[in-house]
Order: sequence, then structure tokens, then C-alpha cells
Amino acid sequence: MHADSQHRIDSIGVVGGGDAGLFAALALERGLDDAEIFVVDDFSEDVPAVGKSTLRYLLTFLHERLEIPPSRLVNEVKLAFKSTVYLKDWCGKEFHSPLGKPLPAVSQTDITAPVEATISTETLTPENEAVFDEFYYRYETDEYTTLYNELAETPGKTPMVIDENDVFNIKKGLPDAAYHFDSNSLNQFLRTVCGERGIDLIDDRITDVNVSDGRIDSIAGEELYEADLYVDASGFRRLLVSELEVPFREFDLPVDSAVVATTDLPLSEVTSATVVTTGEAGWFWQIDTLDLRDLGYVYSSSHISDEDALAEFVETRPEPIDPDEVRWYRFDSGVLETPWAGNCVAIGNAVGFVEPLQSTALTTTAHLADRLATLLGMHGRINHAGLRDLFNETTLTTWEEVYNFVSLYYTYNSGTTAFWEDARSVNPNPIPQVDSYRESGFCAPLTRAILTRNRADLNEYYLYFLVLKGLGVDSEFYETLEHDPDPAVIERIEAYTDSVHRRMDDFLSYEEFYHAFHPGFDD
Repeated sequence: MHADSQHRIDSIGVVGGGDAGLFAALALERGLDDAEIFVVDDFSEDVPAVGKSTLRYLLTFLHERLEIPPSRLVNEVKLAFKSTVYLKDWCGKEFHSPLGKPLPAVSQTDITAPVEATISTETLTPENEAVFDEFYYRYETDEYTTLYNELAETPGKTPMVIDENDVFNIKKGLPDAAYHFDSNSLNQFLRTVCGERGIDLIDDRITDVNVSDGRIDSIAGEELYEADLYVDASGFRRLLVSELEVPFREFDLPVDSAVVATTDLPLSEVTSATVVTTGEAGWFWQIDTLDLRDLGYVYSSSHISDEDALAEFVETRPEPIDPDEVRWYRFDSGVLETPWAGNCVAIGNAVGFVEPLQSTALTTTAHLADRLATLLGMHGRINHAGLRDLFNETTLTTWEEVYNFVSLYYTYNSGTTAFWEDARSVNPNPIPQVDSYRESGFCAPLTRAILTRNRADLNEYYLYFLVLKGLGVDSEFYETLEHDPDPAVIERIEAYTDSVHRRMDDFLSYEEFYHAFHPGFDD
């Protein structure tokens, strides 16, 4: 038996004061009673200036797990909302990767009432036939209009509606919308919350990691620090796990670089979506926050030089971009094979990264921070092999599923440049959700349990359906099926579709939202 198999964790040292490290510290503080938690970083360094796009789970993490009131978040952090990843031009195709469950519309009980959509669960109910008819009809007609999509294509609109009883309750608008964050204001806010909750933020730069027998004995900068468990949240530097020589499994994706810029933005132009368009050797992003637009070009350094990528970036975007003010990033896509090794757990970019197309980094970090705190609490804080194996297995599965999902955009692209032609060869491994889509069309959420190894997925099965359809991938099931949908279902879909544009009037503009719910907004 390994010496640490019965080691109780009462003190936790986090290396890295970025969002990943602070998320981990806050989750551990909430999940463990009276644990001593400290975060070490050079807090004088600037926070990487990259806009943060998130998925719906992050709202659950912030407001339910960490118990941060939504009203406080919107008052102290520069944020906007997000309803979809809007593929405005993906190699000539236009479609959405929406958040939440905007389909099926036929399960809504009253399209004239609140703008909240729901989805049927698999139960003994005739509703299942209506759901089947809806997806068949939408596949045949290519009609995927939803409130989420319409919001994404309407600058200046939030997913919020007036609620006299609860002035900031996203569930009264589009319940599955998410956030866009300004990275600096989010990080400063998380530091404040850490201080309020007794988490010690230590301003120091770690320069030494003392290791013996596969464990970290201590870490040191200007001072020496010891803990029962160390969390490596140092990003791509991997200051701690690199000393433990943990193998890194690379993901087969075609991009490895990004050039980023930020421009000012009036509230009337804030878009509640991550907007994506394609370039010669990669793709462009647009992420809007309260008064800033974050822009980036993610590209392959083996297909285009940095200089040519910058030139294409500047020429493609309508906003004025100063070439001297851009920022550059290099990254590897992959995951550590043993995220928890000995008494060290990696989190954030230190454990894994899949290129940023689907906004997975921050949300996956929160998901794994939550899981780490939960597993520790449910296992008596004992660092033993079984707990490490459980965390490692579910962490790897989470990242593998993210990788599989993102790889679809490359495998099934229809681009014609050398980059896009080469990109079609990524990830040749079979993906169960793709096989199911081809063979049996849409499967409702509970059915997909047989398609994946556990519930670690960030992407519901319906999202595979929408993205594969948007990419132009045919489902043999629907292509060969001869079926007449119930006319009542078709009427229901058409009524919902016709109502979408009108119901956009119910949503607050960004000016209205911030004037109503952000004290001192005009100051």
C-alpha cells in the first residue's frame, strides 16, 4: 500500500491565482468544513486579457454551488450574456450551437406565456411522439428558429425580462443563457470573494518545488509553503505536475495559436452570443462584455505565419485593430493522463485544454473544481488510490468528450484551403453520438446514457444533433424514412416560429438592463 493511501487532507495549497485557482479554492472552501486553504501567485502580474465565454453550468456553479447572488455578480463584474455559439460563417454554413435545451418547442405548454422553453423527459407519455415528429420535421425543412438563435442575431438585447418581484432572475427570461466575462473584472471579483471567505491570498512567485517519492513535500518562493494537498492551477506552465513527470496526452486538433485584440463597444451593439467566422487557416471569435469587444483569430502556425495571420485578422474584422496592441498566445490541446498524482491535483489549463471554439475552458474548470470538492467531502478527505482513480477517470472522460465534440467542426468542415482540407483528417476515432445520429436520428437526453461512459459530458446529445445537421452531415435514418408528421405538431412548430420575433420585444436591451439593475451605472 502506498504511503499516502490513508493521508487526510486538512490543508490545501493552490498554485495559481487565475480563475482556475480561485474557482478551486472557493469550491473547496464551500465543500469542506474548516479546511485551511491558501492561494500563492504573483498577484502583481496582469491577468491574461482574453474574453471569457461560458456554458450554462457556470451559472449553477457560481450561484448555487458558491452561493454568489446574481445581483452581486452583475453589479461588480463587467459581463454580458450568451445564448449560443453563433457560427455565422463556418466554411460557408450558418448555424447555431445553442445553450440549454431550446428544443423541442412542442413541449411548451403556452407559447404566449413566459419565454421559457422546456424539454420532454422520457416517460410513458404520448408527448414522445410529438417530440419525434418535431425533430423529423425540423430535419426535413431545416427550420431551427428559436428564441436563443434570434437573440444571438439581435445586437443590443439581453435574455432578461422585467420581473417586479425579483429584479435579476435569469430563469424568468431565457433560463439556459450563460455569461460573457471581462477577464480582469472577473478575477478581481473572485479575489474579493476569496478574502471574504477566509482563503489566504499570498503574493509570491513559486520558484522551487520539492519532490520525493512521487509526492510534493513543499513549495517555495520567498517563503516555504507546505500543505496536505497541492492544486496546480498554473496554466500551461504546469509548475507542479511537471516536477512529477505526469504524461500528457495530445488531442489531434489543427490549431495551436491565437492573436487577440480588444475594442470599445457601445451597449447598443453588445451581442448575446459568441460569434464565430472562419478564416484561411482557422477561425475568428467575437466575445462582447459590458463595454468591450474581445476579438481573436485562432489559427494553425504550420499553415500560416504569425505575420500573415495578423494581417488577415486586421483586414477581416470591421473594427479598427492596432497591430501594435494585439496579444499572442500559443497552446497545446490535450489532457494529463493522471490529473491527480500523489498529493497534487491539476486543474484549469494545467490539466487540459481543447482549443476555444466551444467555450469549454472556464466551464470545465468549474465543473472539475466542484467534482474535486464533492469527492473529497464524500470520501472523508482521505487521499487514497481509489479516490484518485475515480477523479482521474471522470476528468479524462470529460475532456475526451469535449475533444470529440469540438473535433466534429473540423472533421465535417467543407472548407477549400489547405488548412481546412488537412483539418478533415483529425480525430479518426469513432464517436458514439455520431453513429447514433446517423443510424437513429435524434435520441432524447436519457437515451444517450447508453452512448457515453458516464454523466461527465458537458454537451447534451441534442447538441450533437444540431451541430451535425448544421455542418451538413446526413442522418441515414431520416434520409430513408417515409413519415408524415402529425399536422398538429407542425402547426405547433409554425406557431412557435412565428412568435419568436414578436417575443423578442419582451427582452430588455442592455441599456435598460444596466440602468435598472446596476446601481451607479451612469456614474
